[in-house]
Amino acid sequence: MPALVKAGLAIVCLPLLMAADIYRWVDQDGVVNYTQQKPKGIQAEIVSGVSRSQHAPSSRQPASPRAGGDTQVRQPELDEHQQRLLEDLQAAESARRQEVAKVREENCERARSVLGRLTEKSRIRVRGDDGEVRILDEEERQSRISEAQRGVATNCDGADA
Repeated sequence: MPALVKAGLAIVCLPLLMAADIYRWVDQDGVVNYTQQKPKGIQAEIVSGVSRSQHAPSSRQPASPRAGGDTQVRQPELDEHQQRLLEDLQAAESARRQEVAKVREENCERARSVLGRLTEKSRIRVRGDDGEVRILDEEERQSRISEAQRGVATNCDGADA
């Protein structure tokens, strides 16, 4: 076969090869996958009009909002076990957030208390590493005031440093 005929045949067949079926599916981690072969035991949908140049086979892309303003991402159907895992994760996240809020509140109270003591009195006594009691000089006192103000700003809602 002459080279020109082979090249012509390749050009004619190329679009057919590029438009092979592409399957879209979501794995257990919520990652969207595209493959040429339908995965076994997993619900997948054929993506129509998608060529290999648009989505490489087995590309792993995290699920994200679609372009064009559509912020709703269709969630895959979850089986009973996956639903329990999701609920457990949500409960753990809620507990973690509550614990963080509690720690921040405690840190806020501590920072406000320290700031109050440092600003109310000009002579602050501290015990050094050697066990000796000494009075803070003004520069060190101002440094500790600044540190306490940062603590209030970091940990208190509507920080009034």
